[in-house]
Amino acid sequence: METRYTISEDDYVRAAGLFARPTPRAKVVYALVLAVLVVLALFGPPVVRAGAMGGLIGGGVTFLLLRLLVAPWLSRRHYRSYKAIQEPTTMTLMDAGIRFEAESGTAMVSWDKILKWRHNDRYILIYPMPRLYYIVPKAAAGPGFDPALLIEALSARVGRER
Repeated sequence: METRYTISEDDYVRAAGLFARPTPRAKVVYALVLAVLVVLALFGPPVVRAGAMGGLIGGGVTFLLLRLLVAPWLSRRHYRSYKAIQEPTTMTLMDAGIRFEAESGTAMVSWDKILKWRHNDRYILIYPMPRLYYIVPKAAAGPGFDPALLIEALSARVGRER
């Protein structure tokens, strides 16, 4: 199975959003911190209430600013300076792993070297390292490529999505 695609600036920004999606463990930690702050804001002594309210408001505003403004702006800036990501890429699904080819180089990522993977309705991210991932747009689907088969292969050979 093979496909050829080019990552656009919008693709890069949206894939970075998928990368930043919290893991289930992080969601639990965030929920616990939020619950503690809410309890302290409602039932704590006046000084603690003020601190908890400040934490809730400041944390919420910071989260929104980072998620909605800063992260997309930084991602767009990174994309513009990252010339290799702008090259057409050919991805080939093989028995030994996944091969990525572009003008700037070729990488063969064997199944046992894939740390994790995740996907949403638009992209599949394949991680050979914790903070490095290959972006495969599901829109690249065509006569030679079916995203469902790639997801099935990743599930079978790497494990569940993380």
